[in-house]
Amino acid sequence: MLNPNSELPQNLQELLSSMNLVQAIPLGTTEGIPYVAIKLSTQNDEVIRAGGILCEFRASIFNVQFKERNIAICFVQFRLNGSDQHIFTASYDLTNDKQYKDCYALLGMKQYGILVMTDNGHDFLQFDVDFKGDFNPQVTIHGARELGDSDPQLFSEVSYALSTQGATPAELWKFLEQMAPYEKRWYARMSMGATKEA
Repeated sequence: MLNPNSELPQNLQELLSSMNLVQAIPLGTTEGIPYVAIKLSTQNDEVIRAGGILCEFRASIFNVQFKERNIAICFVQFRLNGSDQHIFTASYDLTNDKQYKDCYALLGMKQYGILVMTDNGHDFLQFDVDFKGDFNPQVTIHGARELGDSDPQLFSEVSYALSTQGATPAELWKFLEQMAPYEKRWYARMSMGATKEA
């Protein structure tokens, strides 16, 4: 169902105007259900209006050694209707208490919600997670957090560097899947070099 954006709170209307078509923005947790916001092009108004959108997500959890710090980061990617044209990425700083809490709720692998928006309208969608893994993703992010150092500036640099490893969202999906595969509990450790300043 496509609802008018005028019904959204002012902060979400402002968020919509600043979003691009590849990012997922965590919105926190409502009644125990974590939500993210994504933006689609207006060509998808009819898809939202018709309903029946499916979504899958996967996490990629890293400890990255960078500038003598350990950055704990989790990327979560959402793919709508199995389409490589509709992949959206959120990054969570696991040393930030609020972001960790949001990520922890999402990786409880039970339910989550998406606020899907276009410039013309929006809908709130809710999904159940059918996770059959032999590991607990919450344990993985907790372990990564324990190793991490809090540094928002370096987190931003690492997040940007990793998110640009794919020229398209589909390539980023494949890159993160290779770096932090299911077999390794969606986890990887790595080091990044820094460009030395003159």
